[in-house]
Amino acid sequence: MTDLIYLTDSYQKELKTKVVSAEKRGNLWEVVLASTVFYPEGGGQPSDRGTITTKNGKAHVKHVRMKGELVIHECTLEGMLKPDDDVQCVIDWNLRYHNMRVHSAGHIVHEAIKKISPSLLPKKGHHMDSAYIEYAGSLPIDKKYAIEQESNTIVGDKLPLKTELVTLAELQRRSPWAPEHLPKNKPLRILSIGDLAPIPDGGTQVKTSDEVGPITITNIDNAGDVVRVYYSIQTEGPKEASIESENSMKAPAFIGLLLEAQQNAIREMETSDASAFELRLQLLGPKSELTALTRQMRQVPAADRQQVGIVVNQVKKAIEEKLTERKTPSSSPNKTPTIGTARTDTFDVTMPGIRPPAGHLHIVSQAIMEITRIFERIGFTRVRYPEADWDWYAFESLNMPVNHPARDEWETFFIDYPGKPGKDPHKQKMVLTPHTSNGQVREMEKGNLPIRMINIAKCYRRQIDVSHTPMFHQFEGLYVDKNVSIAHLKGVFDYFAGAFFGPGRKTRLRPFHFQFTEPSFEVDITCGICNGTGILAGGTKCRLCKSGWLELGGSGMVHPNVLRNGGIDPDVYSGFAFGWGVERTAMMKSGTQLDDIRLLYDNDVRFLEQF
Repeated sequence: MTDLIYLTDSYQKELKTKVVSAEKRGNLWEVVLASTVFYPEGGGQPSDRGTITTKNGKAHVKHVRMKGELVIHECTLEGMLKPDDDVQCVIDWNLRYHNMRVHSAGHIVHEAIKKISPSLLPKKGHHMDSAYIEYAGSLPIDKKYAIEQESNTIVGDKLPLKTELVTLAELQRRSPWAPEHLPKNKPLRILSIGDLAPIPDGGTQVKTSDEVGPITITNIDNAGDVVRVYYSIQTEGPKEASIESENSMKAPAFIGLLLEAQQNAIREMETSDASAFELRLQLLGPKSELTALTRQMRQVPAADRQQVGIVVNQVKKAIEEKLTERKTPSSSPNKTPTIGTARTDTFDVTMPGIRPPAGHLHIVSQAIMEITRIFERIGFTRVRYPEADWDWYAFESLNMPVNHPARDEWETFFIDYPGKPGKDPHKQKMVLTPHTSNGQVREMEKGNLPIRMINIAKCYRRQIDVSHTPMFHQFEGLYVDKNVSIAHLKGVFDYFAGAFFGPGRKTRLRPFHFQFTEPSFEVDITCGICNGTGILAGGTKCRLCKSGWLELGGSGMVHPNVLRNGGIDPDVYSGFAFGWGVERTAMMKSGTQLDDIRLLYDNDVRFLEQF
């Protein structure tokens, strides 16, 4: 077991210790130390880098990860490093301190979000590039500035950040929230910011909130029943010259001008004798104060224009509503009323109001939510990976050779990389991902075993007919652990079919061939249009399945080469994977009666309202 110094002192930069083991794996050495100051990647925080020096050599630490109760330092080595060597460890402090500030900023943003929207349930944090915190629920994007203001209030209050090692029972008692799957290979710890309630934490933290510096909420991204709040902090070092023009205007100041224009418009309506038509031209026409302000939106930073646009629409709507109230009464169609004129028209206040139309999620979004919930109940975690990815992750890492037919340009959308690719042979070509399987090796590279993941994303292929579209959604399942077998694969399919499709539907496995699984299977389900007969009422052939069965997707046991490409020993671990189309799965649900997948994307409200 490695002694984890970073858990009790995030500011310790150096350490003298001993080498426990040093083994070469591929191009890197895996070094285990008796104790370490190097933080291993986890909890959304990237790992440390630095050096491990002995009298006979020097190791450059490139990445650090946990393996059971040991910390693995992945290094390049100059000279020699062997067990029992005395070594001097030095971390890259600039990188560590930046990661600490980003991580602590995430906790501060979380406290601000709890105050603004306490009903949100936290799911995970990503304190790396494009840092974000993910919650179950939704959050209006107009809360962006309130969250940012509250976060920077906490920063300005210079509150202490205190961490404590606790037992599981104490964590559950003291923290208002605990993750579903707490790490088994790390001590449990909680973090308190000032007098705020403690929350679970496993990373490195600054001592006081003001060390984080100004926080910017860059985006609020709602996707189905999940919302991500993206944030950033200022980098250390010399401030770069501002790229904004001297005439640029911050969003809060511009919003203030918009609200002032709204108040001016309301005052004008209260004092003017002009008709509603004349006021409409004056207050909303091309020469109005509001229109002049709208033309100046380009002065607002591009990242904030979406929020400003929402306020513009709200101001227009408020003025429209006031103008509607000033319409000439029906009893005096030719006379323009003034403020204070007695109204002779009446209405029955007991009559029920006209309900506004209520929308709902698209059928594909509904299916994604239901699929996510079904797999969550058996321990699968929802993940997200790039939809424009390197050719390596989409093909080669999945055991597909360069000349594989699926890599033909008539099957796959290749895209130009913005710039010149580096020297990494795995990062040369980019594609719009033809399947969600690109997430398999990316998930394995995290080094967190066992793996139970569901990756749901858009995929792209050059196909279109009643059961194919050029863009579609797919959900990728991956389970990697010791002693995983086909029986586990079949059990998961039986569970999902019963939970999603309902009783009466049957599934089957057909032997097949995929490059990334061995053995491989196609998964079929009885057709929901013809009830598995292949024949519709009247004797016509079912145009969707043609035979009574419809292919849902591929599956199989993960190929040993794929496990190796993900850094996993196939002699110790095994696993299964499957990839199904969300749209096709939704079409096969009992009672849906969809015989053309293209209907889902016709945007016909009459069709969508049925679901």
